[in-house]
Amino acid sequence: MAKTEIKGFHILPVNIQGTKSTHYIYFKKHDSRTSPDSSDNTSIFLCNLPILSDLQTVKKYFQTVALGATIESYIQSYLTDSTEDVWLDLTKLTSDLPLGSTDETASKLPKNCAIVTFIDKSSFHLAFNALKKLSSNASISTWPMKEVTTSYFLDIYKSKILDKEKLSEEVAQELKDFDNAEQESIENLQNQASLVDEDGFQLVVGSHRKTKAGILGKQNLASTVESEKAKNKMKKKEKQDFYRFQLRQRKKEEMNELLTKFKADQEKVRLMKEKKRFRPY
Repeated sequence: MAKTEIKGFHILPVNIQGTKSTHYIYFKKHDSRTSPDSSDNTSIFLCNLPILSDLQTVKKYFQTVALGATIESYIQSYLTDSTEDVWLDLTKLTSDLPLGSTDETASKLPKNCAIVTFIDKSSFHLAFNALKKLSSNASISTWPMKEVTTSYFLDIYKSKILDKEKLSEEVAQELKDFDNAEQESIENLQNQASLVDEDGFQLVVGSHRKTKAGILGKQNLASTVESEKAKNKMKKKEKQDFYRFQLRQRKKEEMNELLTKFKADQEKVRLMKEKKRFRPY
């Protein structure tokens, strides 16, 4: 009997269209951290997808095996179409400006993996149950992969050749937008540096504090230190033993505490004597 499940993943055998080979896709119900209740999840996590799989390919496949299951979104790993083994978002290293539009989920997915989200629970259950049925019966379905010919690779190669004039215009516009955003950021920093706190002091910003996060971090640290100083100052001003009855009460509490500890020590010594483990010297 063929194995249908491995480490929580269901095994889905598929035949690549136009070939005689069998490919194995692994799937399970996607567990999202944003929605702890698993009953609210309407997504399927797919692993080891065939090459050139995209939204249109997945839609065609579910139209064949689970007609009526409407897909809402399809998120695939950035590494799927990349030659690298690790995805790095370098925009965070160059500036604190929000320039990148990186999908956090897609950047964390392993290569050849994707998350398919359906429009509602009924569509999800229809698709998931259809895949489970195919997996449990070890039925081989057909995966509608794109036709790979020389013209396909030629189109990809041509799409990577950029027009010089168009590229020059786009680069110039991006640099202009970047300069405008940097200037706006500098103005915001200057406004932050010119703020005056409640005590009438102005924040002094050093030359190394060139980012908004740096200035705000310094402001938060200053406010925290000031609040701690104020608390300590208030504690020093408080008179715990101002009245005579307060002195008597405090001494009484100290005596009761010492008496409790003495009785606990006596009981400990008694138990040790009973077990013949008492060694005073």
